[in-house]
Amino acid sequence: MYKSQDLNLSEMQYSIPARSSVIDRDNDGYADHMYVVDMGGQMFRLDIYNGESGSDFIKGALVADWGGSGAADNRRFYYGPDVSEIALGDDLYYAVAVGSGFRAGPLSTTTDDHFYMFKDTGVFTIDANGEYTLPSTPYVETDFYDATAHLLSSSDAAVQGIESAALQSKAGWMLRLTTGGEKVLSSPMILDYKIFFTTYVPASSSTSSCAPPTGNSRAYLVNLFNANAVSDLNNNGDLDSGDRSAQLKQTGIAPDTQILIEAIVTHVVWLGWAF
Repeated sequence: MYKSQDLNLSEMQYSIPARSSVIDRDNDGYADHMYVVDMGGQMFRLDIYNGESGSDFIKGALVADWGGSGAADNRRFYYGPDVSEIALGDDLYYAVAVGSGFRAGPLSTTTDDHFYMFKDTGVFTIDANGEYTLPSTPYVETDFYDATAHLLSSSDAAVQGIESAALQSKAGWMLRLTTGGEKVLSSPMILDYKIFFTTYVPASSSTSSCAPPTGNSRAYLVNLFNANAVSDLNNNGDLDSGDRSAQLKQTGIAPDTQILIEAIVTHVVWLGWAF
């Protein structure tokens, strides 16, 4: 059934090559929320009020703006986010995971690309008008905890306490992709409170003289709640920042992460060809 609507968002000025991430929260076969990211480093949330029409059918707003005016901050989203409902203790939100990267310029090393996890509580908060809550102003970089240094696992209890408090006060977290030109060129996947995603690193940023001319891909596995490493990938006995990712044998740009179901009861996550 077609429902006319006239939603006009003034901030929606950039093209949207990424797929929309659509949520059917009550499993009735109708979309209830949509997350949309664009070429300006922005994320929108659209709330669909099924049964309504006209201007009451869809409400929406810019919920996060991770772009900037300078070349280093000119982030773009070519691939849609993954979304998962989180309901643990007092925490109730949608975890929205997405990474930035310029697909049309994979060899570029100009932009500082990041990976983000946004805690959207607004879909579980109803305002006085009976509508889902949207932020009055979009969240920006400083509203997200910078998890890059892996300080939440610090052996110094004081540092760990400070960082934990900082994380709790933020709208989510971000990871800086610190290798020159490293960028996200596929959609991530949330599974079992973990986030899987791949990045591409151009050959010009490799420290190896034997680096393939097509560049390398990395597979990341991080904790959804804090971006900490999940497994001791470098086998040094500690879970540190070096355990967040491993280089794939596949060269070039890796495809989207996929799940292979084996014997119905187990699953295998595929990121490119292999580690």
